Amino acid sequence: MDPALLRFLDLVQRELSADDALIELGGRPSDDPRTSWCTLPNGSRLVARFAEPPGEPAKVAERLAELAATFAGVSLHDAAPRPSPGASTHRLDDELEGLALRAGALGAVVVDDTSPVVWGTSEPRRDEVDVEDAVLLARWADEVERAGVNLIDLLELDDAALEQALATTSLGARERENVAGHLQKIRERGSRSPAAWRRQVAIARAIDRVRGPAASEGSAHGRFIGQDDQVGVYARSFANIYRVILAYPGPFSELQAEGAVQQALPQIERLVLALPPIDPHPGAKILRLKRPT
Repeated sequence: MDPALLRFLDLVQRELSADDALIELGGRPSDDPRTSWCTLPNGSRLVARFAEPPGEPAKVAERLAELAATFAGVSLHDAAPRPSPGASTHRLDDELEGLALRAGALGAVVVDDTSPVVWGTSEPRRDEVDVEDAVLLARWADEVERAGVNLIDLLELDDAALEQALATTSLGARERENVAGHLQKIRERGSRSPAAWRRQVAIARAIDRVRGPAASEGSAHGRFIGQDDQVGVYARSFANIYRVILAYPGPFSELQAEGAVQQALPQIERLVLALPPIDPHPGAKILRLKRPT
């Protein structure tokens, strides 16, 4: 069996405190209350088995789906395949996907210190894979949640339900209008499942904390570790100008993040330096990768 798959099943077992984790193909799913499962994009099932029925089965099922989506690299609901912009880029994205899994992170990206290019991402690539767009998404998300409303819940609502939900808050008319406007701009980035939106927003916030207007100066040894109410961030510099960034939904193990990055960094650096020039926007200047000096 694929070693990465074995590591993934071990992670699922540990994350859920399950007795066992496995992948099933065919047959009928179990209705045993000691079992939680979700469907993977290829039609198989990811299954977690417990000695006793879990106390909060809905939360267990949600976490199982998030783990499955992280490993698959696509939302279990969206099932959008990863495009193939080139062998080197594809291999880098796959490596970052594996890094995010080993580090227990929601996602992983590679950016540099100055350009808008996201050189690699663990997420399925979309048109808005860009540092500037990520910073903008993070700003919108932060402003929505500072208004005291849950971004992910509101993204699931249609216009009428959104208006009704906002009317029940203490927000004034202008604030409700601003929140609705930000949500509309976020929705325009395409349809995603709640789990996929949580990953996307967390990654955007992580990029913002490292590269945005309020980013702090780099810390000792080329590392950046940040934690606020919205996101946990671990970043590590390499090859002089690049940074690999991990995004977490909250508190995280620095030791696990450091170990996973340390193991993956030599391969990530080789893949980044093998990438061809990238045009960040149509008609924009071609960016050529700088070699370390």
